[in-house]
This record gives sequence, C-alpha cells and structure tokens, in this order.
Amino acid sequence: MIVHVSLSIPVTKTFSYVAPDEWGPYIRKYSRVIVPFHNKTLTGFVAGFEEGIDPGFKEIIEVRDLFPLLTAPLADLVEWASRYYVAPLGVVLKYALPMNPHIERYLCVRSNARSSAALDNMPLGKVLKTTGKNALLQYLNEGSVTLFDTLTGSDFLPANAAETASAGEEKILYSGDIQNRLERYLRLVSANMEKGNNVLMLLPDYFSAGAYFYRILSETFKDRVVWYGSSIPLKKRMEAYFRARCDSGYLILGNKSSVFLPVNRLSCIIVERGEEDEYRNEEGFRFNPPTVAIQRAEIERTGLFIGSASPSIESYHHAQEKGFVFINNNWPGDRHYDEHMHEVSARSYGALLEEVVATVRGTLEHGESVAIFTPRKDYGSFIQCTECKKPFLCPLCEGVLNYHKETGRLTCSNCAGDFAFEEQCRHCGGNIIRFSQIGAEYIEEHLKKTFPQYPVVRVSGDAGKKRARISLLPPGREPCVLIGTQPLSKLYDVHVHTLILFGWEDMRRMAGYRSDEKMFHVLVNLLDALTPEEIFFFMDTRKKVNPAYFLDAEAFYRDELKKRKDADFPPFTRMFLVEVVKKTKEAGLPIVKKIKEALVQQGLADRITGPLMQKKKVYRWKMILKGNSEALYQCLLNIYDIPGVRIEVDPPNI
Repeated sequence: MIVHVSLSIPVTKTFSYVAPDEWGPYIRKYSRVIVPFHNKTLTGFVAGFEEGIDPGFKEIIEVRDLFPLLTAPLADLVEWASRYYVAPLGVVLKYALPMNPHIERYLCVRSNARSSAALDNMPLGKVLKTTGKNALLQYLNEGSVTLFDTLTGSDFLPANAAETASAGEEKILYSGDIQNRLERYLRLVSANMEKGNNVLMLLPDYFSAGAYFYRILSETFKDRVVWYGSSIPLKKRMEAYFRARCDSGYLILGNKSSVFLPVNRLSCIIVERGEEDEYRNEEGFRFNPPTVAIQRAEIERTGLFIGSASPSIESYHHAQEKGFVFINNNWPGDRHYDEHMHEVSARSYGALLEEVVATVRGTLEHGESVAIFTPRKDYGSFIQCTECKKPFLCPLCEGVLNYHKETGRLTCSNCAGDFAFEEQCRHCGGNIIRFSQIGAEYIEEHLKKTFPQYPVVRVSGDAGKKRARISLLPPGREPCVLIGTQPLSKLYDVHVHTLILFGWEDMRRMAGYRSDEKMFHVLVNLLDALTPEEIFFFMDTRKKVNPAYFLDAEAFYRDELKKRKDADFPPFTRMFLVEVVKKTKEAGLPIVKKIKEALVQQGLADRITGPLMQKKKVYRWKMILKGNSEALYQCLLNIYDIPGVRIEVDPPNI
C-alpha cells in the first residue's frame, strides 16, 4: 500500500511512503504515522492511500494512533481551514489535535475476552510495552479489549462513534449588553442540556472575560461546565477533552483550538465577543476561531449563537449574507450617559493630563471609582532628542519605538524588536529626551504620585498574562483608579462611575482599514463591562472624532459596510499579506521576483500591492493581495512553498 503523508512542516505537498504489511490494515485517513524524513523521523498524517508498492519509497515506521481522532465532519472542517487559510494540511492537523502522549497518559485497557484477561485495567503505556502495538491493534479490531480514560471512566471510542444531536440549525447574531447576553446563554445552554446534548462555547481569553463567564455559568450548571485550553493544568484540560468526546449534557468552554474539539452530541456553538483579536492564533497555523466556528456549524448542521456588545463587521455581514437571525435590543442606544468632551493641542499633553487629574479627583472625592482607557500600554512613544530633534527609531526596521519604564526596554511597534533603553541620543549624544505620546505606564506613575491615598491599578494585556486574575483590585467598593488598554473592557466584575478615554482618537491611525471598527469595539465594550454613568473624552483637537457616530450602532454598521464595499476590502474581498524576511537584500530580491512571476503567470499581477521594503539590519518585503478567485488560492499555495515566504490571511491590522 502506498500512503500519502502530510507532514507538520511549512510545505503544502504530501510525501509518499510504503506501508509494510504489519501496518497496512490499520492505516486510516488522518491517522498519525511515524515516517523517516531526511535524517530524522517525523510524525505525519495520512492524507490518502492507494493500492500498490514502489521500491523507491521509504517505509512507514509505525502507525501512531490506535484509531483516527477526527470525526468525518471535523476532517471536512480541517480541509476547509487548510484551504481557506492557505496552510499545509499537516500544520492544521497538528494544531487541531491534542498531543498523542497526553491522551495515552490517561488511557487504560478493559478486557472483554478471556484471551486478553491479563490486560484488564492495565495502563495503555504498559500494554504497549508488554504486548506491542500490533497485538493491541488486533485486540481492538476483534473487540477483545476496549479503552477507557481514567479521568471520567468512559469508554474511549473512535471519534466517528460519537453520537449526533437532533438539534435545530438556527443561526443567531445577537447584539446586546452583558446581562441580556447572559440570560440568553443560560436559557440556550439549559435547553440543550435538558435534551442530553453538549454545547461548545468560545471565549476570547481565559484570565479575564473567560474567568467571569466560567464563574457565572458554573454557578448555574455546577460541574457540568468544563474548560478546554492550554491555559489550564494538563489534567483538567484532558478531562475536558474526554468529557466533550464521550459524555453528554456538558458545556465546554474554550478559545482557540477548542473550535476543532470533537464533541459528542454537539447541538449548539456559542461565540462570545467574536470580534476580539485575542481569538487569533499567533503561532504556527494562523486562523480566526469565530470564522471557523461558523463553518463548523454549517458542516455539522448545528445551532450557532454569536453574541456581543459590538459584533464584528464580518459577523454583521454574515448575518446579512447567510440568513442569520439578527437580534438587536437597541444597545447601546437605550442607555443614557453624561458625556463630556475635552480638547487640547497635541503639544500640550501635560495640560490635558492635568485636566484628567482634575476629573479623577472629583470622582474619587465623591467616593466613586474611575477607569482610564488609553490605547498605549507603555510609558511613552515617539521618543525624540530635544537637542538635535531626531527621533529614536528601531535599528532593525526604522519603526516607531515605545519605552517601557517598568522593564527599562524599548520595543518596536512594527517588527516587535526589543532593546535596552539608553538615555542618550545615538545621533548627537544628547541626554534630554521627550515623549510625544504617553501611555498607561506614564499615567499610572503620575496618578500614584498625585493620589497616594487611593489604589491606582494598571490593567493591560501583560498584567492579565502574569496573574490568573487582576488580583490587585481593591476589595469591596473602595474607590480606586483603573488605568489600562483593551483588557479594561473585560472586567465585568467591576463597576466605575466615571470612564475616561485618553487618546482614544489615536486608534484611527493604529489599526489600518479596521481603525473605526476597533474604536467602536473599544468604546462599546468598555460601556458594557464597566457600566459607567459618566464618560469623558480627552482628545487632540486636530484629531478629534465625534463619539455619537460610534454610539449609533445601526448607522455605524451601515456606513462601515458601505465604505468597505466601495474600497474592495474584507468582508467583501479577501486579503492576504505576503511577507519575505531576509538578512540581506540580495537574499530577498530573488524570492520577491519569484512571487511576482507566479502572479503574472496566473494573470493576477493586478491583484498585488507592493512590495513595500523596510530595511536596516533585516530586510523585510510586504505585499498585499486581494481577491476571491480560485486561481488566486491556487497561486497562493504555490507561493507558500517558496522558502522564506510567510502568508497571513485576512490580517487584523494593515
């Protein structure tokens, strides 16, 4: 038998091997096999097989899986994701499946016949050492033994043995505040559990919004709520895996990889705050789980509920194009806020900050808490020498540098470079340095000096990763000041009287074509989580925007979709970022030339924008491709196989 194997390497083609007679009967599509590759062994996935032999092919070393771990619908989903995100099948499969040793660690053998009685209740690892994998596979095929997991006690059966749920196929996009969303979720989950079905719920993170939903849902459904994800201990994660795969009547929570989780009797998928960039996987296989969830619901013919205070433009478009039921409870238009606008020239950020201090003082003296949002988490950015007037730029790509006082480091907002901060201009040696923009670190330091008697807490993405919860929040209703970036919008356990947006308008030049959408999400989600009674906008006069535009959701979606359609941007036209990074210009130019030639051959030269070359110590070329044609997809797969090329599909910021 000739077996075509997809390896977990950045190559789209498959590699062919011969299956020895001892392994041939156990070859299944998408099961894992161990194969020789150059001078090492790799784990790959069976992409296909055919009868025959070829003496020129190497032999498969071993079949890794006792049976396939993917259901047929999940196999279809993986194939779709591979094509949609222009990623090798093996790379997608590696990400979609849990590591094999993790599964084996919690499996035991149950004997069903006298011939295998000696193996009863023996751990799988010990059985493999005692009898060998071939003998165990034969026992499994005969039914002499079955497997069970030690965490739930349930039989561990092939994924395709999972039951299907008799669920409706209704797909709903719900726009509403947190309390109304929770009520909807509780009713939906309860109705599905009563039928003995499982519900899969995607959340953007584990530490803030995820922890809140886990606590609220667990109070209602007790131990019928489990979490699957890398943020929790392995044993708990694997228990969630086995529960989802074998049991019924559970709510499975998770974020990124959980969208590929095999779920027994899956009747509904819930996506909470699908607009969040935290969903996007940053390593290996780059994809957007909410988009994959929509496709999974279509493949498995299951219910889908997308809920958010500010649904994404893509979700809104899907609701229109794919027949979703759209429910809008007039949020946030049904809420009244006292709005205040303060403007000042960008040259007077110090004066603007003093106005912020005055507002904070008034709120604290009335015994109330205040939250300050700023789009920058660092101490300062746009660093400039006051003597020679030259800016501090990244030595790698000449991007803008941000200063983090807590670590004494400079980071590049463009290439993520990281450098030690030296309080001296490298151009003239001057040591008087100023910041044109200030961030959360700076504001925190200033307010701690001004209000030493009140708790001042900085809430940023880094803080969320360092602590399981934002543990520095004061207990009870003691007045405090919260300062932070977007993670502020996930503190559902916190109420503030006053919300201050400081430099919110700067987001308009920080998020590319999605800038207005990002501003909309930030504002509405802050209102949703923190439930303020007063909102203060502190803006640069030259860059001011009208908040009313972002608080009229219906008008905002209508206008934003029209702008995207007129500009031929997502969600109407797909976008692909093609990037080449090399140490020298001579090494990169031939690759850029190959990419252009591939596009010209397919008649797609008009689809490319760029390349934009950034140079310093590292040369980086960026090209943008737009289009929906089959020829473009095929051309991108060919481009992917060119060494040194990286492709990101529908990048969030351009």
